[in-house]
Amino acid sequence: MRGLRDDFGALTRVVQGAGPDVVVVQEAPIYLRWRSRSAKLARSCGLVYVAGGRSAGGNLIMVAPRVMARGANELRIRQPLRDPIRGVVSARVEVAGVRFGVVGCHLGLKPDGRRDQVQAVIEVANGLGAPGIVAGDFNEPPSGACWRALEEAGYKDPAKGEGEDTFPARGPRTRIDAVLTTSGIEVKEYGVLEHDRADLEAATDHLPVLAVIDVPKE
Repeated sequence: MRGLRDDFGALTRVVQGAGPDVVVVQEAPIYLRWRSRSAKLARSCGLVYVAGGRSAGGNLIMVAPRVMARGANELRIRQPLRDPIRGVVSARVEVAGVRFGVVGCHLGLKPDGRRDQVQAVIEVANGLGAPGIVAGDFNEPPSGACWRALEEAGYKDPAKGEGEDTFPARGPRTRIDAVLTTSGIEVKEYGVLEHDRADLEAATDHLPVLAVIDVPKE
């Protein structure tokens, strides 16, 4: 969401329109008052700020009031000088008595950097155990090495590589954003969020991805 530099009203309408239990965001605020600004965003969407922001490389998790967060972590990944900050945010959440792991990430623009970063993502995800999801901007299409690494780690693409393009929001022409799930999760619906096009284009530069999932009780 580009550090909240776009249309804040459109952004909140898009999030509220989805009626989500869990929201994973990339490019959350990372500069002045970044944590309070992240919490304000959550409140404006009718959600609760769980973790993330600068301390997680701009990745952020928010949840609906009915969702319980059972622990959260923020990881900064060491980057070369002057490169954008990168990181991973994660949480174990509980909805109606069912628990699952959530991981948010935003991989870099350089292939070598992405390969290192995705290993950090996999390590964090493995630490939460299954069932779980990894949601993020992977900055490469489904044929890329990082998608394959995540699949080998047990995180599958519900669209099987054939989903809708997500970037840019105006005239999307590539699919680089996704919600990947472990085999313990049944995906009921999946795809780019259906919402007013003007709001989607004003809210930020990527299209949001919605996954409706069914998680079995342990």
